[in-house]
Amino acid sequence: MGLIRDMVISSIFGANALVDGFYVAFRIPNLFRRFVAEGCLTISFVPVYTEYLVTKKAGDSIALAQKTLSMLSVFVFVIVSLGMIFSPEIVGLFGYGFTDTEQISLTISLNRIMFPYLLLVSIVSFAMGYLNSHKYFFAPAFSPVLMNVGFIFGALFISSFFDQPLFGLAVGVLIGGIMQLILQIPYMIKAGFKMKFSLDFKHPGIRTIFRMMAPALFGIAIYQINILMSTMLASTLPGGSISWLYYSDRLTEIVLGVFVVSLGNVLLPELSGFAATRDTKKIRELYLSSVKAVLLISIPASIALMYAGLPIISVLFQRGNFNSTDAEMTFKALFYASMGIPSISILRITVPAFYSMKDTRTPVITSLLSFIVNIGSGFFLMQTELRHGGLTLGLSIASTVQMLILIFALQKKIGRIGFKQFMLPVIKYILSGIVMAVVISLIAANIDWLNDALLKRILFLAIIVITGIVVYFLSCFLLKVSEIKIIKDMIIRRLKR
Repeated sequence: MGLIRDMVISSIFGANALVDGFYVAFRIPNLFRRFVAEGCLTISFVPVYTEYLVTKKAGDSIALAQKTLSMLSVFVFVIVSLGMIFSPEIVGLFGYGFTDTEQISLTISLNRIMFPYLLLVSIVSFAMGYLNSHKYFFAPAFSPVLMNVGFIFGALFISSFFDQPLFGLAVGVLIGGIMQLILQIPYMIKAGFKMKFSLDFKHPGIRTIFRMMAPALFGIAIYQINILMSTMLASTLPGGSISWLYYSDRLTEIVLGVFVVSLGNVLLPELSGFAATRDTKKIRELYLSSVKAVLLISIPASIALMYAGLPIISVLFQRGNFNSTDAEMTFKALFYASMGIPSISILRITVPAFYSMKDTRTPVITSLLSFIVNIGSGFFLMQTELRHGGLTLGLSIASTVQMLILIFALQKKIGRIGFKQFMLPVIKYILSGIVMAVVISLIAANIDWLNDALLKRILFLAIIVITGIVVYFLSCFLLKVSEIKIIKDMIIRRLKR
């Protein structure tokens, strides 16, 4: 649905300075969402709440959840109010390179419309953390679908009611947030949650959450400052650069969001349960199997986006106001961003392992190092002919550096991970990916992806996708990758039912 959303938005609005303003305005509440929702709940609330589920009475865990939601709601309401009041100053910071008065004024107005989304999504994030801890995964996983439905509804229907259609898109964001929240309510009730407003700063669980939150928020702050600096740097480049980076990011996030983030959301409560019983062997086994699982998907995805990125972009986005130049510039960003997909995938599995053991300090330190590497390399590379592509390459480099440091640090906590066990499978993944790249490159060379008819491009892209998948998994099968056998056996068992 996120893919369909981006296809609709790119077709209707294209990539230009005003659309850049929308993405800056939307990024601001999203940044605070990372701070508040993911900082407080994913990092701090879930491990503590999971420990209460394992070691305390049911009433104690429910009380902790009620107090956490009460404090979160009050805190976020204050942030939303301040954000709407000081929107001009905030936009001035994020859109540092904006000079056009119409662009600045529009961005401020859009930001004020969308800021209340922060309150909605923060409550949704609390519900997601609570439900995942109780092994309810459907509502949290399906929630982003409704967000995308709101986006699409706003773009297709609400935009026509405004002189500036981008206002309709902003209203669609709020509609999506409301639908996300409504979806969680019946599942929260089913999981035993009863709303009770209670502010209690002296509660021991709340104190533990706050102690974990401080370094965690600092780590997230570094990461978000990273994004802020990248946005500021991109705002100094030609108009459309922020939009090109956005569409590139959306394609990499399809891989990360569908597979890696989903696995990470399930992993945190599982790892937290093992950490509560101090079972480092189980943590190590679960971590290793998870890394192998994400690399089985992320390595070929990375290679495929590098070699078939332009065909994908031309079919998905090149229509309406999104022209061939936009497609080429988006692919430029995507090519270098794709290099970092395996590293980011491992990061999103490794960081929850630290959070499950209530270690927020180590991810903070590595985030700081990643920030320095990203900004330094990104600023240098954007001065070259890479331009906006240099910013995505800088992020790939920084993610790889952070991943290597975190893995080294994790071994000190849970013992030697035994990477020799999966180095051979990873080499097999890479070899299979190279074979796939050769095949899809030969197919892609038979068509002009920027000028040929859309129907022809769709046909050839379908051939590339199907052939690429078959070649990759067939190569893995011939190389005797054990995970392929597991998948094959699972499919056979399902078919026999």
